[in-house]
Amino acid sequence: MQNLQAVPRDGEEELIRRARQGDPEAFQRLVEEHLPRLWKVAWRILRHREDTEDVMQEVFLAAYRALPGFRGDSSLSTWLHRIAVTRALNHRGAAAERIRRASEPWEGMSGEEIRSAGEASVSSPLKTLETRELLRKVARCLDKMPAAFRAALALRDVESFSYEEMAETLDIAVGTVRSRLARARMALRQCVQEES
Repeated sequence: MQNLQAVPRDGEEELIRRARQGDPEAFQRLVEEHLPRLWKVAWRILRHREDTEDVMQEVFLAAYRALPGFRGDSSLSTWLHRIAVTRALNHRGAAAERIRRASEPWEGMSGEEIRSAGEASVSSPLKTLETRELLRKVARCLDKMPAAFRAALALRDVESFSYEEMAETLDIAVGTVRSRLARARMALRQCVQEES
């Protein structure tokens, strides 16, 4: 994948226009621009690499098919996030997924996730161990949470979406977003405390 700069808004509109007309290179540029953020959100919901890969394929296939109907009422990013969250939640809820998850426990965070969580800034070996243990507790607690809570946490705390953007992406009222986020944070805090 090429390392591209962010596409300017007017450039994105041109890419959308070209992609609607069947230009595969334009659609590929849109995929490359939006994939990293969509991946993070889906990963936070699913917590499994292969599942996230599957959902990303579904998201971009659905987006490609639906692009001619994209009216631009919201930004392309919001539209794609809505597709990604919906597909991830649907994937998570599938019966086969529940059976597989029951038989294959999640083994913890990858080294990359631990590093990205700020381990590099920890100064002593003891603090490093404490940080790793806290991250493992958080990961275990996230696995226990409903996917809707994880989606709210990912959009707000990872992607820094506004409440309005979250409401649009999740297709719920702003008040529901605030309530769901508060309940998700409280559940996460309680779970981490119980794990200690």
